[in-house]
Amino acid sequence: MAVQGLKMPVAAWLTALRLPFTTVAVVPFGIGVYLAYVNGHTISVRASLAGTLAVFLLCVACYLIGEVTDQAEDSKTLAVGRTPFSGGTLAVVGGHLEAGKVMTAAWLSFAAAALLGLYIFSIHPEPWLIGLGAFGALSAVLYSLPPVRLVKRGVGEVLIGVCYGWLPLVAGYGCATGAMPPQSYLFCLPVVLSIFNVILLNEFPDYDPDRSTGKRNLLVRLGRERGARIYAAASLLTAITLLILWHYYKPLSAVHLALVLPGVMLALALAHQVLYARRWSSTLTIERVCGLTILLNHISSLTIGGLVRW
Repeated sequence: MAVQGLKMPVAAWLTALRLPFTTVAVVPFGIGVYLAYVNGHTISVRASLAGTLAVFLLCVACYLIGEVTDQAEDSKTLAVGRTPFSGGTLAVVGGHLEAGKVMTAAWLSFAAAALLGLYIFSIHPEPWLIGLGAFGALSAVLYSLPPVRLVKRGVGEVLIGVCYGWLPLVAGYGCATGAMPPQSYLFCLPVVLSIFNVILLNEFPDYDPDRSTGKRNLLVRLGRERGARIYAAASLLTAITLLILWHYYKPLSAVHLALVLPGVMLALALAHQVLYARRWSSTLTIERVCGLTILLNHISSLTIGGLVRW
C-alpha cells in the first residue's frame, strides 16, 4: 500500500504538468535557436539551454494555475464529455492533488524561470530580452489567475497566439544570439494562427460548462457556429501564410514548395472538417481534429525552420 500510495501522487503530478503540451512552446523556441544557427550567427549554447528550460517552466506554471482556477468548469466537463485536450487534467478536481500544493509548485516554477532569465541576462545584457521573459511570465499569470483572468474575457485566445506563436520563436533567436530576428512579424504568422486554433478548438467540448460558470471566453461569446467559421478562416490563413513565406523566402524552389505543402494541405483539410463536416459537434470526432491541429502547429514551426533565410 505504501508503494502504491507513493506512485499515485507521482502519477498525478506528471498528469497535472501536461508535459506533452509544453511542446507547443518548446518546439518553436528550438526553431528560433535553429534559425539563428542556420543564418550564420554564433550561438550561445548555455543561454539557449537556459531559455529552453525557462520556457518549459513557464508552461508548467501556467498549466498548474489553470488546474486550480478552472475547477468549477472542469468538474462540469465530466458530465458532458471531455477529451484529452479539454477540461483540464482533473488532478485537483478529482482530489488527487491539493490545490495549495499545486499553486506552490506553480510559483516555484515561476521563480526558477526568473532565475534562469537573470542567468541569460548575464550572458546577453539586453533589457528587451528580459522584457520578453517578463511578458511571458506575466501573461501566464494573468491568463488564468483572478481577478484579471484573461481566459474568460474573450482575449485569452489571441494572447495565446502571441505567447506560443511569436514569443518563443523570437525568444529562442534572442537567447541564442542576443539579437532580435528580422521580419518576425512575418515568419511567425503560421505558428500564431495554428496555436490560436488549438486553443479555440479545445474550447468546443467545454462550451456548456464554460458558459454555465461565467467563463466568457471567445467561443462562449461567439457561439459554436461562428467559432467554427473563425477556426476555418484561421486554418485558411495558415495555409496562405505558409505559401507566402515560401514565395518570400524561397521563390520558385520546388523543393521548398514540397516542404510547405504538407502544412498547407493539412490546414485546408482541417478547415473543411470543422466548417463543413462539423467535427466539432461530437467529442468522439473532435478529439482527432484537436490532435491534428496541434500537429499542424508543429509542422508550421518546422516548416519555418526550413524556409527562413536572410
